[in-house]
Amino acid sequence: MYKILKVLMGFAVLCLLVQNAQAQGMGNTPYSRYGLGEMNYNLGGIRNAGMGGTGVSAGNSFQINTANPALLYYNNITIFDMGIAGQVKTLNNGSNTQTDGDANLANVTLGVPLSKRWTSAISLRPYSAMDYEITGAAESLPGSPAVVQRLYSGEGGLSEIYFGHGFRVAGGLTIGASASYIFGNLTQESSSYVQDTTLSGLSTEMLVYSERTHYSDFLFRAGANYRKKITDKLNLSAGAVYSFQRDWSAEHTSSYQRRSIYDEPVGDEVLSDSTSGSVNVPPSLRVGVSIDNGSNFTVAADYYTQKWSEFRTVDGRQDLADSHRAAVGAEFTPNANAIDSYFKRITYRGGLYYENTPYQINGEQVKDKGITAGFTLPIGMSTIYDMYQLNLAFAYGQRGNTSNDLIKENYLKFNIGVTINSRWFIKRRLE
Repeated sequence: MYKILKVLMGFAVLCLLVQNAQAQGMGNTPYSRYGLGEMNYNLGGIRNAGMGGTGVSAGNSFQINTANPALLYYNNITIFDMGIAGQVKTLNNGSNTQTDGDANLANVTLGVPLSKRWTSAISLRPYSAMDYEITGAAESLPGSPAVVQRLYSGEGGLSEIYFGHGFRVAGGLTIGASASYIFGNLTQESSSYVQDTTLSGLSTEMLVYSERTHYSDFLFRAGANYRKKITDKLNLSAGAVYSFQRDWSAEHTSSYQRRSIYDEPVGDEVLSDSTSGSVNVPPSLRVGVSIDNGSNFTVAADYYTQKWSEFRTVDGRQDLADSHRAAVGAEFTPNANAIDSYFKRITYRGGLYYENTPYQINGEQVKDKGITAGFTLPIGMSTIYDMYQLNLAFAYGQRGNTSNDLIKENYLKFNIGVTINSRWFIKRRLE
């Protein structure tokens, strides 16, 4: 077992290096051109994704939940969790459609109990992703048969290294705190080229304006949860997580360059600006309630809000709105100890969510809504020392619409990962 864990953690380190070296794109996502890109709002794991993204108050002994650091306390044995997330989407602007998709590392998490009242966890996960390509409408030049074609693109992403702690204070009250290091690059380009069939050469080159911003700073969160028995078989939990406002350091450079229509440089790059500054990342609040029977059944509801209207770019631009998200979810395991049916040992999940995203375009705030499903499949035979689980989650939803010059995204998201629970620091007599 220890050899397997060493291999998995070695692979996790490799994933960290790979993720740091490449973009974290999720296919063509036009709305990611705003702010810090498309945000990763699932701060938990695949279990949370299958329950509509809920989980602020829903602790679990065998599934680590980093959405609320106060819930880490409930993981009283060492737990390793790793997952991959991806999506396939269809974009529609009212006249044209396009299908895109991609997949990337979702999280690598290790949780270790340090005492009977204290559990700690470290995790790597995406914070945001930027990946879009937009072709603007051709514009005619007055008094000429030529037209100007404009292109817009962006790529990159921010990663988060999370370090959290959860403590039991007394009774059903637990508290937690986390510190995260956020780092990464976002690159955005806008280009234009002239098309005129009556002249030669003009349509073979384009002028590109490029902006690259490097972010690196810390993000702090505090959480609490209270769980109380309300009947002989049911428990009620209430939890909250607050993310503090921060001014992140940012290095911003911009340049102009001539390129061929095949994106090959023509001449030297001309640096027009290089500045150091900061961006204001606003505070956020997540609250949730859940009911469970302490065994095989949980129902949860969460609400999330963040004041993105206070966000400012390095050059002072403000192009976002306050976001709000509501979600409900549930999970059920028929019989975790059943020996007559494997399907009774599977955990089944489902959820619904509705969100006012931070993207406000042409006076309209973009909406996102969807339905989720998820499963945890036991792998092999569990023992008092080790437990292996395969986790799956799916979401089908719609973001935006085709009115008011917006883009509608119909998407299918998927998550797949593995969770290993293992009792460390126990000397075994027999292998």
